[in-house]
Formats: sequence, structure tokens, C-alpha cells
Amino acid sequence: MVTSMAEKHATRTGAVTRGIDTAGLVIGIPTFRRPELLRALLESLLPELSGWNACVVVADNDCGSDAPAVVEAFRARWPNSRCIPVSARGVAQVRNALVAEAHRAQPNWRWLVMLDDDGLATPGWLALLLAAGERYEADLVGGPVEGMLPAGSGWLARNSVFASRKRWPTGPVPLLNTTQNLAIARKALSITPEPLFRNEYGASGGEDYDLFRRVGTAGGRIVWCDEAVVLEPAPADRLTVRSLLHRYFTTGIYMVGIDRTYDGAARVWLRALKGLLGAFLHAGVAALTGRRDACARAVLSVAHDAGRLAGLLGMTSARYVSPIKPAGEA
Repeated sequence: MVTSMAEKHATRTGAVTRGIDTAGLVIGIPTFRRPELLRALLESLLPELSGWNACVVVADNDCGSDAPAVVEAFRARWPNSRCIPVSARGVAQVRNALVAEAHRAQPNWRWLVMLDDDGLATPGWLALLLAAGERYEADLVGGPVEGMLPAGSGWLARNSVFASRKRWPTGPVPLLNTTQNLAIARKALSITPEPLFRNEYGASGGEDYDLFRRVGTAGGRIVWCDEAVVLEPAPADRLTVRSLLHRYFTTGIYMVGIDRTYDGAARVWLRALKGLLGAFLHAGVAALTGRRDACARAVLSVAHDAGRLAGLLGMTSARYVSPIKPAGEA
């Protein structure tokens, strides 16, 4: 007898989720003017929801009509779905709105899983992520985000976070990469009072990095599940040399401010100076020896560490809050 892929997936999911409270789950998705990507994410999510009494919440930072229409169509297939408008600008503000809606929609939620609207779930992802969280009694559990680059992407793009982020063996880790593919346990609220995401990082980004540092400093357990993969198609406009260097530079700006809060100024200054000198040295050696990929990674590190120094000297970033043009305007 031939077993279909759907049956295999359902069998595997049931085995992994045995013993997990399937009723206490909320999926939170921030979105801004990307209805086609949101539709693709929800389509990929649907098989993962089988066997769960999950509530899917989409937070629309455009407060328009496209995202609600996508979610309304999805409700025909997964009725426990809703779209909420969030007028406050900033990524932290949207994520905090998702946490607040989780309390309203599913008062006894046990896990809040965060995805971004450009992600794509892979078969078995959700069950594997939450099973790891339960097994290690995690406060936070994250998994890989594997980039999908357009054909012909340049050398910097192929060595950037848009291609692949750092991975670890499954188990406890000191930090995670991103809020894309992140499960937050309800018990984390006992060590990180709300708001979970600090609003001062809404414009710059870094609200996720701050959460990871705060949970770790408070003694929380952070876990990595290397088998729970989310895919992320990368748009071409983010892969230009200018865009990549800007992203790495501004990431350095916000990260150094957060690190200074937890590690102290002297330690962070020393780390930034050593990092920049080391990155320049690695870039030079890689260029002289013709190791193109190593050179690309070193160049991106130079941009990141230069951003760290700029942040220490008082520069700020607002890459996630720029003047919004009306939909359809170039």
C-alpha cells in the first residue's frame, strides 16, 4: 500500500507532538504591504497546523485592506485566524501587539510562535520546534532560517544572512538569530515582564536581540532546534552591495547599544576595536589569497564592526521606520 506524503507528514507530526498541549498555541505574523508573500506563508503553514488547536494572528502595520483580505480567505480553511491593524510604527510595537492579541485570543496560550511574512514553513517544522522547546523546558526556542536567493545573486549576497545564518546543534545555546522562526514559552513572561519587545528598538531593529540577551541574563533557557527549518526568499533589492553594507552597518549600530547595556562600555569598546581590525586583516588576507567567499564575509564584517564603532560614537539608525508613501506610489 502506498502512503501519501500528507499521511507521512501527519503520522510524523502526531508522533512528535504526543505529550504536548496542542491547545495552547498562537502563531503571530507581522506584515506590511506584502500580501503575496503573506498568502504563500499561510499556504505553507496550513499543513503544519493539523492536529493543533492553534490561533493564527496577523498584525497589519499598513492598516490597509490587502492583509485582511488574505487572512479572510485563509479563514475559510483555518477558521481560528484573525488580522489586527497596528497603527504604531516600528517592529517592536507590532510584535508587542501580537503578544497582547495572544492574551485575548488564547488566554491560556503556552507557546507563541513568531514568523515574518516572508517566511515559508517546511514539513514537520512546527512540531519539531515545539517538541524541542518542551524537551529542554525552554523559555525561547529558535530554528534555522535558510535563504532562497534569486539566480545570479552577487558574491556578497551569497555570503550574507540572506543566504544562511549561523546554525548550532540542537540543544541549549546562549543566543538566537532572529524572530523569524521563534517560539516564546508563556513561562518566559515570569522572567521578562511585558512588553517583551522594547519599543525603543522599534525604529532601529534589535528588539529580538535585546530579548535574547535579556532572557539569557535573567537565567532563562534558550534552545536551538536545528531540524525545524523555515525558508525565506530574499528580494533582489535587499541584495545589492549598497543595501547589504547598509544592513550590516546599521545592525552593528543597534547591537553595540544593546551590548553596552549588558556588558558595560569598556568591554564593548574593546570588542568593537578588535573586531574592526580583525575584519580588515581577514579581508586583506582573503583578497591576497584569492578566497572570494572568505573576502565577502570579511567585507560584511568590516561593515558590521564599523557600525559598532559608529554606534559607540553616538550614531543612531531608523532603518525600519521611514516615511510611508501611499500604496502604489513609487
